[in-house]
Amino acid sequence: MKKLILTILVIPIVFFGCRSGSKKPLITTSLPVWKSVAEYIGGRDFRYYSVLKGGISPHGYEPKPSDVKELKEASLVIVHGLGLDDWAVRGIKKDKVLNLGELFAQKYPQVREPGYHLWMNPVLMEEVYFEVADRLTSFYPKRETYYKKRADDYAAMIDQILKRSTRCLKGAKEKAVVIYHPVWKPLLETLGIKVIEIARTPEERVTAERLKTTIEKAKKLGARVVISEIFADRKVPEEVARAIGGKVLILNPLPEKDYVVALSNWNEKICKALKEE
Repeated sequence: MKKLILTILVIPIVFFGCRSGSKKPLITTSLPVWKSVAEYIGGRDFRYYSVLKGGISPHGYEPKPSDVKELKEASLVIVHGLGLDDWAVRGIKKDKVLNLGELFAQKYPQVREPGYHLWMNPVLMEEVYFEVADRLTSFYPKRETYYKKRADDYAAMIDQILKRSTRCLKGAKEKAVVIYHPVWKPLLETLGIKVIEIARTPEERVTAERLKTTIEKAKKLGARVVISEIFADRKVPEEVARAIGGKVLILNPLPEKDYVVALSNWNEKICKALKEE
């Protein structure tokens, strides 16, 4: 994985015809992952602002006055949608919003599932880069070839990571994982790993009966790893881990910087945890 990350970092970033700072269109995003996508595609042609920073949950977030200012001044607002970050589009004209969840839900029924987080499906993320490239082209039509080439480069890097992950997971003892939050389900299913959910939706209250069912299923499938999030309460994941004789893997599902680097890190840590069991 270190070799892959190095490859990402040394890809030349060449920009042509850069605009002066004050004249550049502002792209405001609800989550830092969308800022990462837009920034990679658009480069120095735009200004960028993410309302949330890495590791901060979007559920129930209330924008600060400074956030509202950036949202209203934006030339383009990129959001996940589907109830995750609706707070970002209050009072914003629909024609300047790129609602990725709404867009992809029309093509892929699974995106409409409660708690589905689009960026956790690396295959669909390849399409996200091209959707963003198309939207940025509307600002600078002459830059279409450049934006689409950048999207193509990123799709190729995602493919490379998935191939590496597949090879890594061939040596894993188990192919089942318990997750505390449904955010991890799209990624794990893409990797061919069986998922046992503790909470089936972000709002679900975990009852004693639900815990019992989860533990029984985990034991049946031989799961030994419980994935949780840096901002979540660790009591429930640790209780499940003790019951199945496993361990808790804490990850950040809301990366602040480069998406491909985050994807590489998630996959490396998941593969390592499965191999150690």
